[in-house]
Amino acid sequence: TADWCLTCQVNKKLVLDTEEVRARLAAPETVPMRADWTRPDPAIGEYLRSFGRYGIPFNAVYGPGAPQGLALPELLTTEAVLDALRRAGGERGLPASERPVAAAKVLKSTIEGEKP
Repeated sequence: TADWCLTCQVNKKLVLDTEEVRARLAAPETVPMRADWTRPDPAIGEYLRSFGRYGIPFNAVYGPGAPQGLALPELLTTEAVLDALRRAGGERGLPASERPVAAAKVLKSTIEGEKP
């Protein structure tokens, strides 16, 4: 996301900040993460390039069913987000205390160009 990205702001207001999506993102098996590209950041640029994207908005969902990540469309819908979360599945096999660590490792390895 970025402060100057109009589509990012629309996605947040109309989809990501809705009660249904916020509830799902707050679930114990979910670890939401946000990268802010208001100021250029080479790590974010590299992450985008790993998906063949070169700008924002960009959203991806990771999980046991999608360890490489599911890239979402630029203009989000509630249905697309919830469907991706369902397809990716939860980190149900890990204790709650280890879920953020597992998600961070997947994200870090993706940014560094490794296979998680």
